[in-house]
Amino acid sequence: MALVWMIDVVVILVRVLGGRIRVNPALRFGLWLVVLAGAAAAVLLLGILLVLLQRGLTGQDPLPLLPL
Repeated sequence: MALVWMIDVVVILVRVLGGRIRVNPALRFGLWLVVLAGAAAAVLLLGILLVLLQRGLTGQDPLPLLPL
């Protein structure tokens, strides 16, 4: 049931972002900022994970700056 609710929320957000539901333009702008910030955070996390994977596969210390 929770999955259905999450899908409903995603559908409503897509309709708001796409302009099919009339909302305050400030709300739509804020939602777009949240979506873009989330995408940027995902790209950053993917880059960090790839660097850690590369360091781990080459035998380097994955976190050289942390005193463990």
